[in-house]
This record gives sequence, structure tokens and C-alpha cells, in this order.
Amino acid sequence: MPKCPQSPVPNPHMKEATFSVYITRGIVQFAAAKYGIDGDRLCQDVGIDPSLLKMPDQQVPGTLHNALWQEVVKRTDANFALHLGEAFNLATFGIVGYVLVNCQTYREVLEKLSRYTRLFSQGAYIHFSEADGFVFCDCDIVEDVKNYLLEQPRYAIESTFASLLTATPVLTGKPLLLQAVWFKYPRPDDISEYERIFATGLHFSMPTNRIIFDANCLNWSILSANPHLLNVFEQHAQTMLEAMNREDDYTRKVVQEIIKQLKGNLPPIEAVARNLAISVRQLQRELQAEGTSYQQLLDQTRKELALRYLQSPHTPIYDVAFLLGFSEPSAFHRAFKRWTGQTPKAYRALSG
Repeated sequence: MPKCPQSPVPNPHMKEATFSVYITRGIVQFAAAKYGIDGDRLCQDVGIDPSLLKMPDQQVPGTLHNALWQEVVKRTDANFALHLGEAFNLATFGIVGYVLVNCQTYREVLEKLSRYTRLFSQGAYIHFSEADGFVFCDCDIVEDVKNYLLEQPRYAIESTFASLLTATPVLTGKPLLLQAVWFKYPRPDDISEYERIFATGLHFSMPTNRIIFDANCLNWSILSANPHLLNVFEQHAQTMLEAMNREDDYTRKVVQEIIKQLKGNLPPIEAVARNLAISVRQLQRELQAEGTSYQQLLDQTRKELALRYLQSPHTPIYDVAFLLGFSEPSAFHRAFKRWTGQTPKAYRALSG
């Protein structure tokens, strides 16, 4: 059986991989619900501010995430991550969950999951391929950042694969019967829970982390599919992803906050600064140093979202105006004309 290659030694000056508070919150809430652990105390013991759990779109550094995994396993059992995966609920998965439940097919679910993995994990990425009638769905560890998963991948991989098994029948009404499961890390002493959950051949110290299943599963229909909602949620997810990829730190963070809070009302700079744990004055100074301002970012973000929303012919223009925080459609028309030189209706006709 292939041996697991040695992980590269991390460069201390590398950027550290971060992970969504959605994941952090899921771990803490499951530990409290199933094992009776005091969630606030657990967070405090590993250096996480418990109030952060109320801001699930924020990110937690990998070092803190690793500390949380280690502590919760110590207080519960070695198979905590597998059991967490069995209890997985797509409704707690944020914007990515909303995207997945509105896909048309299981293939599309895996495609969207691959595309938006970075919104909840900068330390691993999911991708899949097809060959000889099988799907090979891999969860690979990111190596060009400071990443705790290079040394401690077990719990994250276990929960990811078990979560996918749990979510599949919810999405499709059918269980995902696996042909094999590969894990890159060495075989644990006791694999009885692995055998119960995955019910197939288990292989450890493999070249990658992989689940293998029949390619016909890709054609399964998603029970809750809604193309209109998929379009709306994916535009939102894509904008969040683009914001994450921006180099300017506070510009990126502010745009992410605007997107999260822009749901019919314009988010004031005070609310954004509060969520970023910074004073309004300091935030203004940081944005000025990056060559922009809060008003410019708000205006630009509304424009980018407007262009995305209008590409969907099924979203009424007055709904777009409301989503972007305009008091009435006429105000949106004026702003859109200023942005593009066209009316929303004309732009939609041309883009369609």
C-alpha cells in the first residue's frame, strides 16, 4: 500500500490558513448537545472568544481551530469528528448550504462544493473526477500556506467525508453507497466506527484523501432544486469569494461585511466596524491607506451585485432594488444609470 509522503515544513512567514466560524460553531454546538460540554468554557480554554460564534461568516486561524479539535476530542472520544459528520445539517452551512440545496443534480452539488470550498476552509479543497464508471472525490490539503492540516488532518477529513454521506440522502433521497474510502493519514488503532459509517473498503496511508462511488450517482436529482434561488445565492457566494481573493486586507473584509449585511437595508459603517472589532475612525484610516473609502466600497459592491442579479431574467427589477437597499425602484434606476449609462431593463436585455 502506498506510503503517505512527508508534509512540507511550513514557512513561519507564510500566511496562515483560516476556517469559517460556521465550522467552529458546529464543533462547539455538537460538543454541547451530545456530550454536555459547556461551549463558552470550551472556547475560552482554547483561546476563542465565545461571542465569535454569533458571527459565523468570520474566519478563525488554523492554530485555534486545531486547538479546538484537540481539546474537544480529549473531552469526548476519538471518533468525535465522525459523529459530528453524522449529525451534519446543511442549514448550518451558511451561503454554501443554500447553494447546494438548490442545485439541480448531484453532479452540480459536487461542482458547487468544489467551487466554494474556500468560503469555509482555506486549508483544504474538494474536487472530483470521473474514470471507468466511478467518481473520485478528493479532499486535498493546501500546502502553500501555514496550515495545521498538514500535520493534523484526521478530524477535518473524517468530518468532511461523514458530512457528505449525511447530506446526500437529504439532498437526493438516496444513500451514497461507497466503493472505497482512502485516508492519507495512518490507520487508527480502532476503525470500528469507520467501518460502521462508511460500510466499505477502508485504506489508510494512501496518496490522497478520497471517496469512490458509482458515477451514475451524479445524475441524481436534488429534491429541493430551485434554479431561481440557486442563481441568487450563487451570485452572493461568488461575490463573497471574489472579496476573499482581494489583496487589500481591510478592503476585502469590509466588502465581505457589506455583502453579508446588505439584505434590504444599507449597512452603516458603525455596524461593519463593530463586526470587524475596530473603531470607525481606525477603519476609515485603514481604508484610506488602501486607497478607498467605505462609501466607495458600498457603492461598488452594490453595483457588482446589481450586475449579477440582473443577469437572472427571473428576478424582478424591483426585487433587485430592494435587495440592494434602495427605498424605491426609481432610486435604483438612477444609481444604475450612473454606474453603467444604461437602465436596468436595457442592461438585462443586452446581457440576456
